[in-house]
Amino acid sequence: MTRSLMPVLMVAAGLASFAVSLPVAAQFARPEDAIRYRRGAFTVMSAHFGRVAAMANGKVPFDAKAVA
Repeated sequence: MTRSLMPVLMVAAGLASFAVSLPVAAQFARPEDAIRYRRGAFTVMSAHFGRVAAMANGKVPFDAKAVA
């Protein structure tokens, strides 16, 4: 590539990155909504990992269907 084209490509890459990341920033209207969503997601993950951890520790019998 020629030297004169490199700055144009760098600016284009920066603008493309900005355009792609903009919707992520506008996902939640209020910070409280994002906090509520994140807490809910962690609650669901905790329930699922808790079941698998209990099986891994031998506290409950292994159930392949539940793990899947």
